[in-house]
Amino acid sequence: MKYRASPDGLAWFIFFLLYRVMRYRYTEVIQNLSRSFPEKSYGEIRRIAVDFYRHFSRLFAEMPVLMMVPGRRIRERLVLHNSGLIGEYHAQGRPVIIMLGHYGNWECMSLLPLLLRCPVYAVFKPLNNRFFNRLMKRARSRFGLRMLAMDEAPRHLLQHGVPGAYIFIADQSAPNSHHVVDFLHQPTRVITGTERLAKAVDAVVVYAVIRRLRGYRWEITFSLITDQPSTMAPFEITRIFNARLEKDICQSPAYWLWTHRRWKTNSRS
Repeated sequence: MKYRASPDGLAWFIFFLLYRVMRYRYTEVIQNLSRSFPEKSYGEIRRIAVDFYRHFSRLFAEMPVLMMVPGRRIRERLVLHNSGLIGEYHAQGRPVIIMLGHYGNWECMSLLPLLLRCPVYAVFKPLNNRFFNRLMKRARSRFGLRMLAMDEAPRHLLQHGVPGAYIFIADQSAPNSHHVVDFLHQPTRVITGTERLAKAVDAVVVYAVIRRLRGYRWEITFSLITDQPSTMAPFEITRIFNARLEKDICQSPAYWLWTHRRWKTNSRS
């Protein structure tokens, strides 16, 4: 039977549930937006919040599409720009670290093995619940994505030096980090381990941004941060990543994960 993905009705129901009924983390979303865009009026902040909940709901509705649609149909839903950048360095035997944020639909990265001619690894933080952790790994690895737990990734790269693409979602909360940047008008503790690892294994570092096309289609655009990490000043790779992510968020703020408790600790302390 031919599969027809029509997640619009499901997206509307999820939006109604999260925004109208549960008011899921609504106060936190409004606070995060207000602090990130102090120049905007309360009415503008509320409109962005509504747009965010619509986007967030569509992400949930798209999960069955990613899990059920045949690979040949998935290819129609994802467009890559500048992916030759990754292929070029892979041909040279260099590992490529792909840095991205919780922007757009980051789950689309699980489709990259269908479109890139190199092994693709995703570095992830295991869930506490073993059942959901196995379910998440199975769903994400459906098209050949190789999962690496966060504490395994440095050892894997340092010991094996396997050429391939390594996906790092690098805008996680970092309460124990000592490095602070100004991000969205707020002092923000940021992850620096990705940069340290890139320098340790001489990995090419690439930034990825995911944007929605019409319907339930996405595009991923890759751009080089550096192919000479050892020559970069301390924390420069981290600074460039956060600056590019901030620029993308400011252009289309509804696509970032505003329910994320990014500033739950005092970054000035």
